[in-house]
Amino acid sequence: MTRILQLGIENNWHLQYSNSFPAVSYLNDSTGKPIYQKITEINIPVVFDKPIIAVSVSTTIPIGKIWNYAGYLRRSLTTGLGASFVGEPESLFLGKFNLIVFDDLNINYFLSLQVPKWFINSNVAIYQYEGTDSTTLENDVNTIKVLLNI
Repeated sequence: MTRILQLGIENNWHLQYSNSFPAVSYLNDSTGKPIYQKITEINIPVVFDKPIIAVSVSTTIPIGKIWNYAGYLRRSLTTGLGASFVGEPESLFLGKFNLIVFDDLNINYFLSLQVPKWFINSNVAIYQYEGTDSTTLENDVNTIKVLLNI
């Protein structure tokens, strides 16, 4: 069973959340450079209802450094017992759109993001896929229904 998606069409993606997070500078080291406090876990205040999202994380990379890792993303659900994490954390690449396809649960969910401790700022954008999401099985069943006049 193959999934039919139209990921390459820009109009199928809708920005759900975008924000910037600076780290707090609280001291200077012996050379006068600021020491930054780690950016705490970012709880995204948006309810997501589709299983396909794209997450972009960017930051200021110091000259001479090569950074690829952008942290991880976790999904949580609200149950009768409170919030519960679902699945494994998703590792994110820095400066790329990270396509994440969650297992099909027909339930709303929340996201939280933890960037690496060495980030002094972070820009986050999360898009939700709103386009066609069907399977070849659904198409086959519809074809059979048409042939049988159901």
